[in-house]
Amino acid sequence: MTHDLSSLLRSWRELAVLAETGHVTDTAAILGVAQPTLSRSLARVSAEVGAPLVRRHGRGIVLTRYGEQLAAVAERVVADTEAAVRRIRAEVDPERGLVRFGFQHLMGTQLVPRVLRQLHDEHPAIRVDLVEGGAHMLAGQVADGEIDLGLVALPAPVERPHVTSEVLGEQELVLVVPAEHRLAGADAPVPLTAIQGEPLVRMADGYGMRTITEALVAEVGVDVEPSYECRDLATASGLVAAGLGVTVAPRGAGGPGTVEVALDVAGRTPTRAVQLLWHEAALDAAPVRLLRRSVEDVLPALLGPVSSGVPPASP
Repeated sequence: MTHDLSSLLRSWRELAVLAETGHVTDTAAILGVAQPTLSRSLARVSAEVGAPLVRRHGRGIVLTRYGEQLAAVAERVVADTEAAVRRIRAEVDPERGLVRFGFQHLMGTQLVPRVLRQLHDEHPAIRVDLVEGGAHMLAGQVADGEIDLGLVALPAPVERPHVTSEVLGEQELVLVVPAEHRLAGADAPVPLTAIQGEPLVRMADGYGMRTITEALVAEVGVDVEPSYECRDLATASGLVAAGLGVTVAPRGAGGPGTVEVALDVAGRTPTRAVQLLWHEAALDAAPVRLLRRSVEDVLPALLGPVSSGVPPASP
């Protein structure tokens, strides 16, 4: 069959109404079409199905058993399609729509609330579904259309088919150590090699800080002993405070009982690029565009400038 959506739905609706009325004349009147037009439409669908859908009965026309089978499906299709259209229209409403927004855990305390405050002040009725997770998981959800926007931090812009990456700024990375650690009083950036042989609290696979930390450790050739893996930087900070290891994290992630020490990696300060991701089709919805604008308005001022070492955003 080669119908567009409107003509296909019209055919389903004709069958559904005919099943209720049992009369072509009444069906035509309900649908507001001429009876000959309805008869031609039914004949066309019968030809495409390959079986008669209606038959004459006395002076009228009724559904055949084939028509009854198709009409039962048509009723469900019409109801489900109309419900889906109502949901879609509600989601893309520029003032009352829905946005699915994903971000890494730490951003839920430092960055995302500021963005949502601005969006709420300007468009209070827009609904936002919040999804937290690792950077690579979120990038995959954007690519698959499961979320509309993703806020992640990685060493370089995400490159995936049909996904745009916009770098908003950078966060300095520091070494988080227990308050009584030998490096806690350092008054100058320490080389990453200073933690040679120490237990390292690290993030689980699929998390941006895991990728970044492994790259930094490999770059300087330092040997560390992984101690614990976790999925939240707040948990990592708590483990450090308990003396169970050290960790690398964005500045500001250290909690009570820890000290953040500036790092020097091969003569530079390590950073991670905070970037906004979206699928090329997501911006068709006005609420998504409005949340993107709030992100772009708020976050660059809260982050460090993008250094020359970070590649440009993907087109």
